[in-house]
Amino acid sequence: RLVSLGSPKRIMWFVLAGTALIVVCIGGIYTRRRTMVAIGNLGGSEKVARRVGLAMRWFLFGYPAIFIGFVIISLILGRDSVSLPITPWITWGLSIPFWVSMLVMLQALPFLILLDLLSAGNRIIRKQTIPRRTRAIATLAPLLCFLLYTPIRIAVEHASLSVHTYSVGSGSESLRIVFVGDLQQDNMTGPSRANEFIGLVNKQAADLILSGGDWINVGPDYIGAATTSAGKLQSRLGTFSAEGDHENFAYRDKDKSLREVRSGLAANNVHLLHNEVRVFEQGGKRVAVLFLAYNYIYRTPPDEIRALIAQGVGADYTILVTHQFDAHVAALANDKVDLVLAGHTHGGQVNPVVGFWHVPLARIETKYVEGRYRLSPRTEVIVTAGIGFSLAPFRYASPASIEVIDLHF
Repeated sequence: RLVSLGSPKRIMWFVLAGTALIVVCIGGIYTRRRTMVAIGNLGGSEKVARRVGLAMRWFLFGYPAIFIGFVIISLILGRDSVSLPITPWITWGLSIPFWVSMLVMLQALPFLILLDLLSAGNRIIRKQTIPRRTRAIATLAPLLCFLLYTPIRIAVEHASLSVHTYSVGSGSESLRIVFVGDLQQDNMTGPSRANEFIGLVNKQAADLILSGGDWINVGPDYIGAATTSAGKLQSRLGTFSAEGDHENFAYRDKDKSLREVRSGLAANNVHLLHNEVRVFEQGGKRVAVLFLAYNYIYRTPPDEIRALIAQGVGADYTILVTHQFDAHVAALANDKVDLVLAGHTHGGQVNPVVGFWHVPLARIETKYVEGRYRLSPRTEVIVTAGIGFSLAPFRYASPASIEVIDLHF
């Protein structure tokens, strides 16, 4: 099942992860140093500056060091699962402080670098230096602004769950589809959040519920809760799902992980499908739904994607459901299916301010981040922002959503 470790997509993932780690380390050291100097230039004692520096070092580097150490120890001991336990102490004491601190640092970093460049240019060209107090204030200002703005924005949007309604197709028959993705149930997407999600979906009176996958986050602890949540979703024709990345992340043995998630979903009358087609009839017309396996762990080869799409030929309307959607799948699906439904991106999930605007980090991977896109007169795409979290235990400038599609065919 596994794609090669040397495949371009996986290599790119490791390159991006490694680059991000380098940026965080270098940026964190640089920002910490500039902050300590600024405190001293504003009259703060060396003791105060040192304490601030120690706090920044812990917030920025404590969690990654513990996480990497835990994974290494788990591998040495041969544990079945290498994911760090998801507990309130780890979440609130380590993970959230790290992610908020990293966001504050990364968002302030361009302003600090620009300040240093302006200061250097002023010395070289004008033979003048910016007063230390002025430079200190200019250094701390963006840090303090983002230190206030970032957690406030996260807190304000934390409970947000939007319903986006689309009308697609044309014809005399209609079918209401609710498309969901990336529940990723864990301690942060707990019972109350899951029940809110379930209630909101069930209010839509769906004929059919489709999902892009990622019912769990990491580790096996929430397989039961996630599959039970999926089973509570109500529709006339049932719930059907493509495979996500995280279905493989419960154990080191990815096949075992996928089997347990699939079995748990099946026990709750939810169908997790791998390159399969389901046909639904309405008023004598046929809607073919193609469930494509396309994620980090398994990428269906192009010939198999073409063969899957060919199975929809002859239907009155064809829908391709996939976890990930990128330019490669777009080229194969364009003008061959009527609608593509995808998840995975979380709408970026953590969309930092770059300069003065929030930028979805998911654009590094795909231009189809969230919402509705038109590939051609025949083919359009809807990408859901999903419900839960991956890596960071919160969303930032990327509210959760479910998609209601009124299909006319």
